[in-house]
Amino acid sequence: MRCFYHQDVEAVGACKNCGRGLCAACALDVGNGLACPQRCEEEVRSLNRMIARNKTAYQKTSGAYVRVAAFYALVGVGFFTAGLLDWHGFAWMLVPAGVIFLVAGILHYVTGRRFERE
Repeated sequence: MRCFYHQDVEAVGACKNCGRGLCAACALDVGNGLACPQRCEEEVRSLNRMIARNKTAYQKTSGAYVRVAAFYALVGVGFFTAGLLDWHGFAWMLVPAGVIFLVAGILHYVTGRRFERE
């Protein structure tokens, strides 16, 4: 691949924003990627900031799923227990609701652990 700005020079990399080939003289290192000088610098910096924010959000997602799983499990145990005790004659409704909440808690917990591993 040749440099977009100097067609007679071999490129050392590509701009992270536009993908144009850049030679050593043109390539501007902006941290985590190369950028076209005075053309794509801010865009590449913006992309790098966005990627960093997404990594942080992805890491926090696991904790959110686990917290929701704990809430669902507590509600499920409460409904299930109330149904077993036939609270006000609503066992027919509370036991299935408890099971549904417990299953939802398990599914959220598994999803949260999947986020944590990736």
